[in-house]
Amino acid sequence: MKLELTVFQLGKALKDIESQYDLNLLVKQDLSGGWITIVGQAKITNYPTEESRGNNIISVNIKGSTSEGTAIKFIGAKGKKFNVDISPAKYKSIPKNGITLNQVKINKNECTLRIDDNIIFTLKESAEKIISIINE
Repeated sequence: MKLELTVFQLGKALKDIESQYDLNLLVKQDLSGGWITIVGQAKITNYPTEESRGNNIISVNIKGSTSEGTAIKFIGAKGKKFNVDISPAKYKSIPKNGITLNQVKINKNECTLRIDDNIIFTLKESAEKIISIINE
């Protein structure tokens, strides 16, 4: 499901989801000679509310397997919304006989929450449940 969320809506949604499930995050960015990624478990440390009008920043700490954490911030622009896509997790299955190599399967017990193309949260819950949390 594709949504357009303000920084207030996105911050509240991520915090509500984080209170019930682990958020695993992949941030990827293309570079001229390759790409850079940040991977780890995300914790929402600060998010704006409608009452905190001057605040438009969602702060996220990403804890990797060996690091204490990397801080990133999503900054909302006035009058703009984030493109969010929530869908069941997909994976490729390679059968033992190897005849059909590119068979894509869907895992209905996991989902991805994408912000644009470069920020991907993975959750161990169905897409329908995550959408219902966001719509609350």
